[in-house]
Amino acid sequence: MKLTDKFGRIHDYVRISLIDKCYFNCIYCNPSNSPARYDTNKSILSYEELYRLIRILVRNLEVKKIRFTGGEPLIRKNVINFFEMIYPLKKQYGFEIGITTNGARLSDKIESLKNFGVDKLNISLDTLNRNKFIAITGKDYFVQTLSAIEKATGLNFKSVKVNVVVIKNINDEELTDFVEYFKSHPVTLRFIEYMPFAGNQWDDSKFFSWNGMKTQIEKKYSLKEIDGDGKVSKDFLVEGENLKLGFISSISDHFCDGCNRLRITATGKIKNCLFANPSELSLKSLLMDESITDETIVEFIRNTLKSKWIKHPSAKELAELNQNNMMSIGG
Repeated sequence: MKLTDKFGRIHDYVRISLIDKCYFNCIYCNPSNSPARYDTNKSILSYEELYRLIRILVRNLEVKKIRFTGGEPLIRKNVINFFEMIYPLKKQYGFEIGITTNGARLSDKIESLKNFGVDKLNISLDTLNRNKFIAITGKDYFVQTLSAIEKATGLNFKSVKVNVVVIKNINDEELTDFVEYFKSHPVTLRFIEYMPFAGNQWDDSKFFSWNGMKTQIEKKYSLKEIDGDGKVSKDFLVEGENLKLGFISSISDHFCDGCNRLRITATGKIKNCLFANPSELSLKSLLMDESITDETIVEFIRNTLKSKWIKHPSAKELAELNQNNMMSIGG
């Protein structure tokens, strides 16, 4: 039976964090260079526990799409073996697999990921300037990330999306540069509003709305609104080019009424909203105990969803949440 909240929203999309570590220190995610919040050898879900969880999600709860995030998911040890492990589940149940990554260590894994059933890649790239890349991420992986995007576009993934978090006075003047660079690439370019998370010093002066982004791009390009492939982004086609743009307006024009996603942290706690605190009890204690039935785990997930908000709080309220850490869930 499908996973439905008290407002009637069907949740057929689950985002799972494989690890809460990342070697980037992006200013909107982990600006204070915080270490992983858990002992990753003991506390995070094992691959066997993840396998059981995914089987329950797709078999018992009719989940159609699973996206793996981090931290940076591709730095987890033996991650290719994990995708090989779940590949038979994908073939049996037909669910879609996506990964969100910073791309820096993607190139040497990308063909294996494709072979083991990954359908979609979302790759973060917040600037086309190497020095600014270093300033935003704290690391010099600009060439590697750009190379990974180029390689991904040649491997026939169902979709490759380039995610750009737009911050005023940091990279907001690069929007048309991004369009110019990627207009000849088979990607979807997504501009994301800067969101408040614990420790990222969010304030209005850094915020640039999706309408402002669109207006800036339209000074140079004509945009035609199109039906997108999801409920999150406002999608457009750059007229005269084969480039799709998506604007993610989480703050200025939320899309909570159509929310279909559930998030699970690396330690197995459920977040029924990107901005909500995680569940107190972890799925790990249930998944690791073979005496606990799958049906019990299903009911735990359903009960956790009962507390989901109709919509997230205001940006000011979100900025004051201390447990709302971006690195621990990966978006």
